[in-house]
Amino acid sequence: MSRSAIMRSIRLGGAAPVPAAGEAPPPIVPREGALEQYGNTTTYNLEPVLVQNIKRSLFWERRAQFIADVNELIDVIYDEVSDVEPWMSGNARGPSTAFNLLYRLGQLQPDPREIRQMLDHKDSPYIRAVGFLYLRYVCDPRKLWNWYHKYLRDSEEFDPSPQGQGCTVTMGDFVRDIMLDQFYFETIFPRVPKPVHDDIVEKLKEMDLPAAAKGNAGQGGPDRRGVGEGGGRPASVKASLSVAFGQRAPNRAGAREQGRGMGAELQVGKSSGREERPRDRSRDEQREQRRDDYKRRSRSRSRERYDRDRRRDDRDDRRRDDRDHRRSRSRSRDRYDRRRDDRGYDERRGRDDRDYDRRRDDRDRDYRRRSRSRDRRDDRRRDDRRRSRSRDGQRSGSRDARDVFRERAAPARVDGDRIKDAYL
Repeated sequence: MSRSAIMRSIRLGGAAPVPAAGEAPPPIVPREGALEQYGNTTTYNLEPVLVQNIKRSLFWERRAQFIADVNELIDVIYDEVSDVEPWMSGNARGPSTAFNLLYRLGQLQPDPREIRQMLDHKDSPYIRAVGFLYLRYVCDPRKLWNWYHKYLRDSEEFDPSPQGQGCTVTMGDFVRDIMLDQFYFETIFPRVPKPVHDDIVEKLKEMDLPAAAKGNAGQGGPDRRGVGEGGGRPASVKASLSVAFGQRAPNRAGAREQGRGMGAELQVGKSSGREERPRDRSRDEQREQRRDDYKRRSRSRSRERYDRDRRRDDRDDRRRDDRDHRRSRSRSRDRYDRRRDDRGYDERRGRDDRDYDRRRDDRDRDYRRRSRSRDRRDDRRRDDRRRSRSRDGQRSGSRDARDVFRERAAPARVDGDRIKDAYL
């Protein structure tokens, strides 16, 4: 039978049929645009033993794991959920329907629009409560205030616990309590860092709202399972669970069961055939003492974790500053080396230019010196030739050929008077 047929049968009031043999649940694949899940993306920050019991529960095997989308899950919450405690009432026989569906919601990976649809839903306060619980488990603690603050004065009333086992609270009280408290009935929320918690407290004071958690989802009062005042240490998970399904836990023999069809002998007003032994006051005092010791250790561990985180952050900051300083020094050295290289190059080029000028000047001086030497040598040669010709002429008594040529080349003298007489 298909899942749609199952849902139609449920809406018509019939029991949910068992899926066909071999039918596999829808695969879990990452969704684009889904709200980022903070912390463990396998358990969604639920306690591991709670997750193990969810996967072994009948409701999970027959119903919850086959829910295909958020809208279908909202329909199931509307039909099935009547409280938002983590365990079924009384002796914690198994995980509640609300937490089965809360775990499935983590697998479906809703996007912010779908989460807002759940928070603003008008049909059932339990749809809204499951949405707020989902954010408390998987949202980054630094972003919780952005999601929660507009609902802190919400006046819609509902019962977080099964009918007759708690009291009515407003949705604003519920949201404020799960935001401030680390414990939720008999389970535990992811820890909110101390600086974030202090910031939330200051903002609540500015809004003139209570800044201390009451416990038990805002109901306060003693825990109905007999572990002390609300907001105190939750019972250990092993103590809260049955040793096996349908069997009473050894240390919870006196707990009353107001179960959901878990056996006629366990209903209110029925006797199980055994008398309850009166409580031992000394044991109660020891339990109170152990709870107080646990609170002190828990606060001490919280402070130690905060101090350790702060020291680690300081150490990381110092390392980052040292790394930046080393990088800055390295860059400064590189710039200095480049400038030094540039200066060296300029100096070398200046020296080369001066050497070139000096060599050129030397070449010019050598050329001028050689030129003057050649001129002097030529002058000496001409003087030597002139003196040689002069000596030769004096020795031979002959005329110089050049003198003869000059005489022959002299212009003839013209007698103008004789020419005139000849023509007149």
